[in-house]
Amino acid sequence: MIRTLRATRVSAAVGLALLGALPAFAASQAQAQAQAPAAAAPGHRTAKGVGVITEIDAAQSMVTLRHEPIPALGWPTMVMPFRVTPPGLLTGLKVGQKVAFETREAEGLPEITAIHKR
Repeated sequence: MIRTLRATRVSAAVGLALLGALPAFAASQAQAQAQAPAAAAPGHRTAKGVGVITEIDAAQSMVTLRHEPIPALGWPTMVMPFRVTPPGLLTGLKVGQKVAFETREAEGLPEITAIHKR
């Protein structure tokens, strides 16, 4: 009985110590998260690129580009479709034009947030 009582006291003391440390732990985690670069957040990497328009689908707000390598995203030269946000960015663009663009990964999908003729 005495052994059980001592074990209960030790468990209670450890539990109280952990509860006391919890606010400090939470604060340190919040600080670490605030200091992490936004670009490191999964699904929100951004980069700039250069490419040639190979297709425009204004109805779907999509543009397909043959772009040069984009080292910031680890992308080699390739042809790929991008969602364009806002869709008005497509106005005045034509297939065959060389463009500079800014892209980000939105929910794992590439999205163009700025594009202009070069």
